Amino acid sequence: MRRREFVGILGSVTLWPLAAHAAGGRPRIGVLSISSAETDAADIAAFRDGLRDLGYVEGKTVDIDYRFSNGSNEALAPLAKELLQTKPDVVLASAVSPTRTIHNMAPALPVVTPSFSDSFVPSLAASFAHPGGSVTGVASDVEQLIGKLVELSLDAIPGTTKIGFLANPAGGSMARFQQQVQSMAEAHHVAVQMAEIAKMDDVDAALQQLKSGNVQSIIVPANGLLASAQSHIIETADELRLPLLFAVRSGVLAGGLASYGVNQIENYRQAASYVARILKGAAPGDLPIEFPSKIQLVINLKTAKTLGLTLPRSLVDRADEVIE
Repeated sequence: MRRREFVGILGSVTLWPLAAHAAGGRPRIGVLSISSAETDAADIAAFRDGLRDLGYVEGKTVDIDYRFSNGSNEALAPLAKELLQTKPDVVLASAVSPTRTIHNMAPALPVVTPSFSDSFVPSLAASFAHPGGSVTGVASDVEQLIGKLVELSLDAIPGTTKIGFLANPAGGSMARFQQQVQSMAEAHHVAVQMAEIAKMDDVDAALQQLKSGNVQSIIVPANGLLASAQSHIIETADELRLPLLFAVRSGVLAGGLASYGVNQIENYRQAASYVARILKGAAPGDLPIEFPSKIQLVINLKTAKTLGLTLPRSLVDRADEVIE
């Protein structure tokens, strides 16, 4: 779609009414996540904390309805339909797929995402600086972050010649993630082997495929299905003696070797400020996409020891957080 056409469409969208405010009741927030309640617990807690700091206390000054698809893209549409029946004033959508799902059903409803990326432009937002429509939020993929996991793999395991990559073919940002990893790998003359996980039952076969392909580490991108399957991925990778490099810190806390990416908890806290501004009358299209406040390297030395790896001291010294 050409930019001129997109701007024209935005101009024709009727603003979503703040139903609760109009009725004199408490404002209502909807939360639609492609992950599970357990996986998102820390992020959602940070979101609620951010709201509380701004005067929005769940159950007292604001109501919040939650829907989690547990990694299933197919479940998003019926869950979104349920959420819309609660008549939210604004929705927090965890990633690309839930954002698209809500937007397709209610194009004028304000949506805030803590995982904004280039995948939103121009279909959901004209640009980072001037979104122009009903979607805004905080960026989670900047400066080719997922590609830098290739460099982290090389730093953690010197002499690496082949890296695995777990991909959910239904992921809204997956094609871009794969391109970034492939491009960075080619620049470093390293091979990449992809293995797809389209459903929870695919984990064992995908990791065994990578093991048979003699990869020396595996990159796990940020994705709802992969997050929901995180525990099983880590358990199976440990059995196969395969180091896991995550795009999110939670993967390292759960037993992965290392991660490099945005502080997702802070992104959710920042997203709360967007929601609060929208509840006070701001138009999402007028709120520029914020860049993350911090990018962090996290290393799990306990996992390194379990895998029989001795990480270079220079890498450990660079880490923002070391788990021992």
